[in-house]
Amino acid sequence: MDITLPKLGEGAESGTVVSLLVKVGDVVKAQQTLLEMENEKAVAPIPTSHAGTISAIHVKVGDKISVGQKLISLSGVATGAAPSAPVAQSV
Repeated sequence: MDITLPKLGEGAESGTVVSLLVKVGDVVKAQQTLLEMENEKAVAPIPTSHAGTISAIHVKVGDKISVGQKLISLSGVATGAAPSAPVAQSV
């Protein structure tokens, strides 16, 4: 699964990567910050929307990134609901 730069807010369409907080092989939780991006003199954390293992990083510090651009690829991403436990029925 690819994680892309989400919509940033009104009028904000791009920024510059100022730090990467993960590396290939790291296991991340949903909403964990992946990188920090500078936009109009403010630094914003960019989180992941899913949990998984970082399989590839598509940007580096200093890159200018835009909304929708691929940032990180995750493997081992859980999709769908977890299976429910069987319900015991009385006879």
